[in-house]
Amino acid sequence: MATDRAVLNSNVYTVASVLGGDVGKFPFQVYKRQGSSIKRDSKHPVAKLVSKKANPFMTAYTFKETMMVNMIVWGNAYANIEFDRDGYPKALWPLDPARTDVYLTLSGEVYYITQLPNGTLRKLWPDEVLHFKAIGNGLKGITPIEVIREELGVQKAQKSFLSRFYNKGTNVSGILDVESDVPLSPDAKEIIRTEFEKATSGMDNAARVAVMDKTMKYTPLGMPLKDAEFIATTKFGIAEVAKIYKVPGYKLGIADVKYSNMENQSLEYVKNTLQPLVTNWEQEMDDKLFTAPEQEKYYIKANMTSELRGDMATRANYYKTMLEAGVYSINEVRAMEEEDSIGPDGDKHFVSLNFVNLANMDAYQNAKAGMKGGEDNQEGNTIPPDDAA
Repeated sequence: MATDRAVLNSNVYTVASVLGGDVGKFPFQVYKRQGSSIKRDSKHPVAKLVSKKANPFMTAYTFKETMMVNMIVWGNAYANIEFDRDGYPKALWPLDPARTDVYLTLSGEVYYITQLPNGTLRKLWPDEVLHFKAIGNGLKGITPIEVIREELGVQKAQKSFLSRFYNKGTNVSGILDVESDVPLSPDAKEIIRTEFEKATSGMDNAARVAVMDKTMKYTPLGMPLKDAEFIATTKFGIAEVAKIYKVPGYKLGIADVKYSNMENQSLEYVKNTLQPLVTNWEQEMDDKLFTAPEQEKYYIKANMTSELRGDMATRANYYKTMLEAGVYSINEVRAMEEEDSIGPDGDKHFVSLNFVNLANMDAYQNAKAGMKGGEDNQEGNTIPPDDAA
């Protein structure tokens, strides 16, 4: 199938590497609702699976990267959920998407059939399988590779042709014109061809000149594929892959984007590419890794602030704004930077004194002006000393 070999295409491989790495690096964290407050819970068994080790052989990063690559190439990524005796998930095992499929019975029941490495077929129910899927019919995702299969086929054929073409290693392609009124015999043509190819075959003979009889004239020909046309065609292939996966071209090696536009493209990439993928993952894990009662209190959230780690100025401005608005405390900011707490004082939240509740705006302005508010003071009389206190 095309999907089996699609990841061998350099453009698709780059997309898989980019998206797999970006989703894999996001810390997935477990949060618990307690009344009106929300706190991170690193003690829940699910927290270890999504943030440290998915199974005894795979870190959380490797698991997420593997699942993301499967989703990119196949349109579906499957993982078997192994539960302990208490009913909590204890391991997540990726399933081979080539040997796993989803089925729907006539009564409307969904189940999965997968072939284990030892050849055994196993039936799994939906609550035993994490299933991350691309756009599809809701039951199963459609691989984007099918959409661009013809474009990838053209790329492969083009690459094969160029490989054969340039392997000739010659820059002197042209016509040998023999100045003779007598037609050449097949043997004579073969002698000429052999002599010419001695000088033009292989990289070691590139750009050499064949020595011919004085009655022969060599006329060089133009390249059938000009460099500019070759580059343009190659860029078209990369652009098609970038478009189907919503990945900015500069991440795939298209370097004709202006540096000033990269920040906007990066923001669009996070909002329109990574955020939908991450939301897909969060909701599937919430549904499968927590029991129904737990889902009332627990949920998984990917910390995407790590996207700011590469830009010190942007990160500093973000923290400054959130601190001044009272959203984060100093300790919370330090925790995002993996720094130690500064103690209880660091848990306090601060807001600017310039902010005032709209309901108190008139009283606040009148107090600053030294006047009483209300109907009995419309003339702006000075507040008496006993009332001003």
